[in-house]
Amino acid sequence: MSESNAIEISEKYLQEMLEADDTANFSLYTKRYEEKYLKNFTPEQFHSDIKGMHERNGMNKGYEFLSSLRKFSHDGLDIHRTVWKGVYEKRDAVIELGVYEKDEEWYVILSAVY
Repeated sequence: MSESNAIEISEKYLQEMLEADDTANFSLYTKRYEEKYLKNFTPEQFHSDIKGMHERNGMNKGYEFLSSLRKFSHDGLDIHRTVWKGVYEKRDAVIELGVYEKDEEWYVILSAVY
C-alpha cells in the first residue's frame, strides 16, 4: 500500500473519530480498532476523556494535514503515522493517528490529541 493511500485512510478514520468525539459516540470511536487493542478501554473511560477534551478544547471545527511520520513496527505490523492540526473552538491541537493494514483491512492503533 502506498503512503498516499495510508494518508487517505487516516483522513477517513480521523473524520469518523472527530465525529465520535463531538457526539461522545464510543461505538463510532472504536469501530476501526481491533478488539485486542481495546481490552482496557471502557465506555466510561472514553466518556471521561471526551468530557476533559471538550472542557479544554471545545468542539472540533476542522483539521489540516501536517505531515506523515516514519513508519514503525509493533506486533509485526507496519504502523503508518500521520499528524494533523485539530482546529477546536478554544485552541488548536496536534492530533497523531496511527493506522495499519492487516488481511486487506485497515485499523487504527493510535489516536492522540496533544
